[in-house]
Amino acid sequence: MTRALSSICAALLVLCALAGTALAGKPTVGVLGLEVYDPTGQIDQSTTAVAKDLTDALRSRAKLPNGPYQFQPGSEKELIDEKLIKNCDNEAVSCMSQIGKDLGADYLIYGRLEKKPDGYQVSINLLNVTKKKFEKAKSPMTVPLGAAKDPQQILSVATKAYNELVGVVTNGTLIVKSNADRGTVLIDNEPKGTLASGSLTLSLPEGPYRVAIEADGFERSTETKVTVRSGETTSQDVRLVEAKKPPPNGNTTVVTPPGDGTKKPDELIHTTTGTTSTAKSNVWKPMFVASVVVALGAGGFWGFSYYKEQQAADDAAKKLQGMNHPALNESSCNDPQYKTVLKDACKYKDWTTYGIIGTGVGVALIAVTGYMAFGRGDSESDAKVGLTGKRVPKKAIAVTPILQPNGGGAAFRIDW
Repeated sequence: MTRALSSICAALLVLCALAGTALAGKPTVGVLGLEVYDPTGQIDQSTTAVAKDLTDALRSRAKLPNGPYQFQPGSEKELIDEKLIKNCDNEAVSCMSQIGKDLGADYLIYGRLEKKPDGYQVSINLLNVTKKKFEKAKSPMTVPLGAAKDPQQILSVATKAYNELVGVVTNGTLIVKSNADRGTVLIDNEPKGTLASGSLTLSLPEGPYRVAIEADGFERSTETKVTVRSGETTSQDVRLVEAKKPPPNGNTTVVTPPGDGTKKPDELIHTTTGTTSTAKSNVWKPMFVASVVVALGAGGFWGFSYYKEQQAADDAAKKLQGMNHPALNESSCNDPQYKTVLKDACKYKDWTTYGIIGTGVGVALIAVTGYMAFGRGDSESDAKVGLTGKRVPKKAIAVTPILQPNGGGAAFRIDW
């Protein structure tokens, strides 16, 4: 028994030694607290909280065993405090190297955070303490102002910055499961793959994501937030709701006997009801009314312009007594000899032209919308069949413009 215990202890010692040797093979890294900077000297509490959360996230990432460095115990110090102790006015390499050396770290991560109108601007540096030189810098990096209330966003920013600083690119595994056999998996609203037998496995960089699924016969799922971590497998179940089936299209025929049901079969009333006529009429009838308003408005404008045109032409004729009266056209309107006298007449002539065009467009709209609203029949006349077996005639509409002999004014006759 004693020998067995001794053997177990010896094995444990060997494992510890091997673990210590493995850890000893990794360089150490210290992470100093981010320094909050404000040129006005007014630092608010929320900015300080964001700096602390980012620092904690950086340290938690450095403590993971799958990174290139091992976290240096006792290095959880604040950058601003260490600079005061070492009498450092800035982050000069010589001063920062001495801070890292005193902490016993081979590498040192430090930086600063400053609040800007569009977010928090962060600068993070990686220093090789032994060689006294910068390895890499992550600057500038902007964190949204709302990140103070979103720990996942803080973790994502810190993880991305740390991985880029130390050169680590590791993915995590996300397994998406669903009650739909087939469907498209969307990550942050972008298609990333297709379900097979209700499952899909993805390899993604560490960070937070929004997962949704689109599948035939189902409604699009609501987005589900999930966080993927490096070297870990995360499973997410997304349940889909079956899409509501639309009501069946087509007509239904109902045969009912009148009175007490003693009538002969050939006297039965056949009533057929549809599902689409009412919707069509309801859509086009308001458009028809609007078209009538447009046409009447354009016709009124036409009549008014023509009346003013004639008045202006008569006034111009009085002013041109004893001279040749020019025809009212584009040539005379641009002729310097008559341009001033015919100014108003030419203006109203143009207006008359616009009125004619507007009236024509209005009449065309009336014809189209009138046919769509009334020419095809409504839900009752188009759907019912009488005792004779004949359909009720469809309603029709006719719009006829009536022009005055001299071309001025407009009227309409509407028949239906």
